[in-house]
Amino acid sequence: MKRHNICLLTLMGFFSLTLTSSCNKDTSAPLDEETPAVFGEPVAKPKGQPTANAVSAVIGTAGGILRFSEAVKVEVLPGAVAQPTTFAIQPIANTLDDGSTAQAFRLTPEGVQFKKPIKVSFLYNPDNEQNTRTRMVAFQRNDGVWCGVPTVLDEQQHTLTVETNHFSDWVWFDQLSLRREKATAAAGETVNLKLMEQVLGALMPSRSIDSVPLAAMDDIGLSKDVTVSGWKILSGPGKLEPKVNTHLLHGDAIYTAPTMVNEATDVEIQVEVESKNGYISDPASPNGRRKFGKMILFTTIRLVPENFVQLKLNGTDQGLPQTGDARIVNGSLYIRANNERINLTLQCNGTEPGTYIGGFGTNRSFLSLARSQGQTRRFFNNFYRSCETEEEVFNGTAVISTAGDYIEGTFTGSLFPIDVQNCDLPEATAVELKFKIKRN
Repeated sequence: MKRHNICLLTLMGFFSLTLTSSCNKDTSAPLDEETPAVFGEPVAKPKGQPTANAVSAVIGTAGGILRFSEAVKVEVLPGAVAQPTTFAIQPIANTLDDGSTAQAFRLTPEGVQFKKPIKVSFLYNPDNEQNTRTRMVAFQRNDGVWCGVPTVLDEQQHTLTVETNHFSDWVWFDQLSLRREKATAAAGETVNLKLMEQVLGALMPSRSIDSVPLAAMDDIGLSKDVTVSGWKILSGPGKLEPKVNTHLLHGDAIYTAPTMVNEATDVEIQVEVESKNGYISDPASPNGRRKFGKMILFTTIRLVPENFVQLKLNGTDQGLPQTGDARIVNGSLYIRANNERINLTLQCNGTEPGTYIGGFGTNRSFLSLARSQGQTRRFFNNFYRSCETEEEVFNGTAVISTAGDYIEGTFTGSLFPIDVQNCDLPEATAVELKFKIKRN
């Protein structure tokens, strides 16, 4: 396909009210000649594989609400379906952007055109390192292309909400993001940092915005509408050196850790980005436009000694000691760590580096935690028992990056109390576990 025959926009250009994407079939309106043309093509991605069991409920004509933990909510309005219908939410791998922390979800039933729009709300972590002003939601078409849609951002409730008449796979993403090569660094190591932007694919002319197909991620600056400045280390030791990227902006940087690391330390890095014309279609913003303007993006690199264990519950560090226990027994890998308040055990049913989704079987992971809260000691697992199916609904994913002399990896997901007796969805505790432990 010749470049001069393609009308394409970067994400900065999506935000013209006279354009919509090839996710629509309306091609009757004339082309907006003022639209800046740049080049990129929609990218088809594979379907995400499930990472945990689904939750489901039968919702009838009166409407109802279905939630998955504290991550996503589906609100079915009265009259959206003509008869009782089984709705389900299942976590899946994020194939739009495997470098993102955002959890993707498969919403069903697919192939149904709802009579009234259904609200889908994603809850995001306000402590996330990215600037939320460029955040929006996307769904995956049958051909594998992800499409961004107008998104309402509520910074008070920390939600991203869209309305849709159909279900498929859904996820939120950042149109501008600061990426790090890795989350941890040992003494003397370097970490590459890069500002990225999500590029749009070909647009079809139309009079209203509906959705826009997404192309590949690219170095920031393809749109020629951004400036980058103010790279600096806010806290922690080390050295930061800005670098020119492929679009001749200082969109890259190299962080170098100090030559000695005696204890785990977080290094916080920031960079300033400004876009004068960029905006997102947001029905709740003035004139339906959530403008970018000047933004500050953050990321954190954790300096680690030879051994480390870090546990965060609902974003709060639990102060585990820097040594834990790591071993392989009977074909399974075990990580154990504790302090005066917490005991945890992570079991991965395998011995090789790789991804272990929640569960009891081969190549699955199980996390248990005991936590003292005052005089009370409570117990948590990464699953709960469904009253409807009487089956365990698992959550979370372990990723083992090395399994040699040292065992290194992560577990992210949710924990649920085991002492809940009713059939309500138990309150979830967000868990982030990172470790590098010398193997016993």
